[in-house]
Amino acid sequence: MTIIFVIAAVIAVFSLLIIPHELGHFWTAKRSGMQVDKFSLGLGPKLVGFKKGETEYSISLFPFGGFVKIRGMEPGERDTPRGFYKQPLKNRILVLSAGSIANYLVAILLFSIIFMVGIHTYELTEAVIGEVEKDSPAELASLLPGDKISRINGEKIEGWEEMALAIKGNKEEFLNLEVQREERTFALQVKPVFDTQLGKKVIGITPPTILIRYNPITALFEGGKTTFFLTGAIFSALGGMIVGNVPAQFTGPVGVTQFIAESARMGLTSLLSLVAFLSINLGLFNLFPIPALDGGRLLFLLIEGIRGKAFDLKKEELVHYIGFIILISLILLITYQDVLRWVGSGG
Repeated sequence: MTIIFVIAAVIAVFSLLIIPHELGHFWTAKRSGMQVDKFSLGLGPKLVGFKKGETEYSISLFPFGGFVKIRGMEPGERDTPRGFYKQPLKNRILVLSAGSIANYLVAILLFSIIFMVGIHTYELTEAVIGEVEKDSPAELASLLPGDKISRINGEKIEGWEEMALAIKGNKEEFLNLEVQREERTFALQVKPVFDTQLGKKVIGITPPTILIRYNPITALFEGGKTTFFLTGAIFSALGGMIVGNVPAQFTGPVGVTQFIAESARMGLTSLLSLVAFLSINLGLFNLFPIPALDGGRLLFLLIEGIRGKAFDLKKEELVHYIGFIILISLILLITYQDVLRWVGSGG
């Protein structure tokens, strides 16, 4: 894989994450009647741009970010007639939430495309061997891919789950198998071994895989289900980190770039799955009540709704500024750790 391909994949992935997020803010702000001064894809020096109406559109040098400048969100602009803070509370909440909503819609769409294209899954309805691990008990017993195990210790086996339970629960040293291979049926013995990682007895076989494709409606449902399942998994992992049951592991831009390169090597489905997962993470992270993030601003709006009046904008922006400095510092620290891991693994 050439470096040019990796760079193109990285830019494409970050674009799929950033553009929908910023478009979510932009579109809802426009629909709410807010004055949008600037819409930028990328950060840093402007490469190209133009102005249409009251909004300046630009593409900047670094494609790993973007922003929408809405009038009224900076000190001294609060009283702008079409500014952010002159809009109803529900409109402001919608505008701030729209970026994360867009990220979730992207994730659902990408997972739906994956389900329509087709996913490989294990065929478990029959106890048919897909692969035999090298030097495993199954290989030593001369089992082959395509063999069907019909009985274990005289008990009829209906599917892969029954076979796995029979192997796990075996009390004898050997398993007596009845095997069907093409037109032949024969008996053989296998000596299971205990897998310490899995915590059970195994013989070193895996089931075959099949390609399953879904129609668009079912794929959309499965895409939504997968998206919200992964959201729950992320919350579970964060909870485990907080209580100390799971090691705290965070990845910055360097680590994400490595993941993108690895996924690109594995194929389009793998890359789309990664983009969908990253989109969920971006959407969810931005909703956390952390100053400088959308969630931090939403928290101030929630408090405003409860107390019936807005905070002093200068004080609120100071909180966001401090939060931004802390956030950038954490990103730099995580990036530094990513670089050390990358160098330590030999690049």
